[in-house]
Amino acid sequence: MAILAVTALFLLIFVWAAVEYRRRRDPLLRDVMLIFGSVAMLFVLGVLRLFFGSPPWPVAGLVSALLLGQPFFTVRLVSRLRPVPAWVIRGALAGWVAGAVPVLVLPRPLPGPVVWVAVTLFFVVETVAAGLLAVDGRRRGGAARIRLWCAAVGTVLFGATLLFAGAGVAVLARSVAVVSALMYLLAFLPPRRLRRAWAAGTAYALMRSLLAAPPTEPAERIWRRYCEGTRQVLGADAVVVLLPGAGDSVQLISDPGLGTAEPRYRTADIEGLTAGPGTLDALAGWTGPPPVAAELARLSGTRFVDAAPLPGSGGVLVLLHRHRTLFTDDDIELYAELASQAAALAERAAVLGDRQRLAIIVESSADAIMSKSLDGVITSWNAAAERLYGYRVEEVLGRNAAMLFAPEERELETELLARAARGERIDQLEVRNCTRDGAPVMVSLTSSLITDGAGRPAGVACIVRDTSERRRAEVMFRGLLEAAPDAIIGVTADGKIALLNAQTERLFGYQRDELLGQSVDCLVPERVRAAHPGHRLHYFANPQQRPMGAGMALAAVRKDGSEFPAEISLSALETDQGVIVSAAVRDVTERLQAQAERERLAAQAERDAAERRLQHTRRLESLGQLAGGVAHDFNNILGVIASYTELLTETLEAPVPDPEELTAARADLGQIARATERAARLTKQLLAFGRREITQAQVLSLNHVVGDVEQMLRRTLGEHIHLITELDRNLWPVCVDPSQFEQILLNLAVNARDAMPGGGTLSIDTSNTELEEDDVADSTELSPGRYVRVRVSDTGSGMPPEVADRAFEPFFTTKPQGAGTGLGLATVYGIASAAGGHVRLYSEAGIGTTITIVLPASDAAIDEAEVAARPVTTSPPAAAGATILLVEDEEALRIATSRILVRAGYEVLTADGGAAALRLAQHHPAPIHLLLTDVIMPNMMGNEVATRVRALRPELPVLYMSGYAQPVLTENGTLQPGVIIIEKPFTRRDLLDRVHARLHHGAPVEGDDGTERLAAAHPGDPSC
Repeated sequence: MAILAVTALFLLIFVWAAVEYRRRRDPLLRDVMLIFGSVAMLFVLGVLRLFFGSPPWPVAGLVSALLLGQPFFTVRLVSRLRPVPAWVIRGALAGWVAGAVPVLVLPRPLPGPVVWVAVTLFFVVETVAAGLLAVDGRRRGGAARIRLWCAAVGTVLFGATLLFAGAGVAVLARSVAVVSALMYLLAFLPPRRLRRAWAAGTAYALMRSLLAAPPTEPAERIWRRYCEGTRQVLGADAVVVLLPGAGDSVQLISDPGLGTAEPRYRTADIEGLTAGPGTLDALAGWTGPPPVAAELARLSGTRFVDAAPLPGSGGVLVLLHRHRTLFTDDDIELYAELASQAAALAERAAVLGDRQRLAIIVESSADAIMSKSLDGVITSWNAAAERLYGYRVEEVLGRNAAMLFAPEERELETELLARAARGERIDQLEVRNCTRDGAPVMVSLTSSLITDGAGRPAGVACIVRDTSERRRAEVMFRGLLEAAPDAIIGVTADGKIALLNAQTERLFGYQRDELLGQSVDCLVPERVRAAHPGHRLHYFANPQQRPMGAGMALAAVRKDGSEFPAEISLSALETDQGVIVSAAVRDVTERLQAQAERERLAAQAERDAAERRLQHTRRLESLGQLAGGVAHDFNNILGVIASYTELLTETLEAPVPDPEELTAARADLGQIARATERAARLTKQLLAFGRREITQAQVLSLNHVVGDVEQMLRRTLGEHIHLITELDRNLWPVCVDPSQFEQILLNLAVNARDAMPGGGTLSIDTSNTELEEDDVADSTELSPGRYVRVRVSDTGSGMPPEVADRAFEPFFTTKPQGAGTGLGLATVYGIASAAGGHVRLYSEAGIGTTITIVLPASDAAIDEAEVAARPVTTSPPAAAGATILLVEDEEALRIATSRILVRAGYEVLTADGGAAALRLAQHHPAPIHLLLTDVIMPNMMGNEVATRVRALRPELPVLYMSGYAQPVLTENGTLQPGVIIIEKPFTRRDLLDRVHARLHHGAPVEGDDGTERLAAAHPGDPSC
């Protein structure tokens, strides 16, 4: 019966291994099946002998050979659990072969020595295998350690069983076999309660280690402590805990660490770890291990993975081994259950950490934070509260918070506590508190109810912020806002006006309370008001700063409905009430007007420039016409002079000229003289046009000038033109050069004659007139006052408007080329303007032309003696012994002038320039009575020669001669006081008259106005 019982036990273990292997296909269980299959052979032999007697020799030999393989199978099982030297495996295999061969070959009964050798080898190998199991059990803990040790004891006892059986001690052998079977039963099929008891001892040791951790230890450190303990107890090479994290993430904690490249997983990635039973060969691709298991094995340098779910947390406990494990199921299950305790400790650490961080935050907050009981007693007080109020923590804890209010406002504290106790939140209420020294301080108070875990009121939390700086900043902001030169309007997202400044009131005409809370659309022109809300919503959706102007033409409307152009800048402000858009509005009416004015002026300047360019082009064209006309006239004059000079030369070359030829020669000289006069008139006209003519103005009546020139005008006009003069007898005097005014009348008469080729009437009338402001409004050259008007009218062909507009332009003429220079009316305009007057022209084609000249009247009286004076026609006598210093750089003119003076009886000293004149004046021993000098000379001008010679001879009178006397003229073209000049070209008589006058009547005298002038020469009236 004992044999049957033992056999049944071993068969039970064999069946368990077979079932588990079929379910899990674990190679380790296959080795267990082989071990217990070979052990069962011993009991199969006993059963066969019990029921059938001695079995056949082959059957007995085969069963005995299988029995002797049990030590080899045990060593092979151990080699899967831990590294085993190869020689041990080979030695076990050799012992099996050495014991099995005799059993299979030798006949029965076996010799005693053979049996002893076989069982001895069996026992030795079994002992080695048991030792390896015991060593593997030692490095493990929990139930796995005890079960491995039971397996090691069972293995040794089973070897002893064969040893005792070989010695013939059957009873002892059976007893040892029973104990061996019980040891194997405890190793492979122990009761669950017993397995839990074995595992509990080391599990509680781990729990004590976790509980011994400091309360403030971080949660991650607690989990690492858990992994470390699990790895040490269960003998795993690495332990990993996968915990659900934020969202869908997974937190990985391991011991030892997996390196810097720890993987990141999602919740779905770890679901397959616990799906399959038993140990996973993570590197065996054919088994289809979960990717997470394969990656963890690769990172940890292991191969076999055991995983168990962590109850309650949704996490997974993963044990990683380089080799397979045996008997770890119970330990893994229990340690997975202990993970809930680690999670609780981690949660406690997290809560304590949160509380500590919260305490740090509260203590380091810039706002005063305190807590109070429901009756107002202060229970906590942070550092900011100490700084704000000046009370230390120990001074306020346990005292009523009403102490922070002024006595007259402590009822407010009671009211606020009652509101907070009812669950009402008090948000940023502006109140006045008192500091420790009694100073008032404005604060913003926020209070809320504190509840316990059951939701019952436990106190009141208060956050207090000092608003003194903010209030000062608000005052400063309000001041800046009100002082802004632009209208500033704050608009909320719904288009309501939230703030505005004083400039907004002034610009739009509204009072502040009329705009606050109103829609900003009331400031938008009616024509664009419908589209404005859409623009506003678009801007609020993506607010971007828009600077003033930004190239947009905008407008706004005032309260009275008037619209004005505006520039608007926009910027968004984040406030506790949401986004407010600040719009700065600027009235740009004046700027646009100024810009329009600038554009108008620029356009006008461009037009003026174009007009100047056109005039310049016309002047160049007219200058060409003038050059042609002047060249034509001078060529004619020079032709006359050259021809008659040649005739005179031929006449004078004859030894005895014919009397008739001499008579003709005298006529030829007259022609040369007249040609010279024509050339002189032409140059005088050019100088008058250029305002370079010598002006010798005097106070006179224009009636006298008209009367003096009337006969000459009649001869100029011809008999086919009737001249009518109407002169005002009470005409006011004017200050003008009579010869220049004669030039005006002559030019106008010539133009009238050319305009009336078939005859007509030319009228000249004079009158007095007073010009008012309106009369001179269109002229910049005249001012209101008394004027003398001279009007010259003809009944000629007249001028079309385009010609009349250009009549006074220099060089402009409508006459055929060579028939005129275009200087006639331009000379008239120049002379009148130089005299302070003005010229106006009115003409109609086919009717005639009227030229009106106005000259300012003079308050001085007319010198009747000057008017009555007439030039003397007789040659003046030469001054006896008078010496004249003649200075002229033109040699021919110098010689001719010298001959005229010498022939007239004067002694002449000639000099070709200023330097020679100074030498003669300094070294001539006799007196010098007159200095006759040219004005325009190289190196030294005539006025400088006169100044330096008179420095040597102070009383020496001076007579200038020049065709261009600009250096000795004043700004208005008159001669300087005390200056006498004879204009080139001059005749012999003109020269002698001027020299005689300067010698005998030219002593400088002091005029009534204090200026130096000549009494007889009359170069100009100083009253002008």
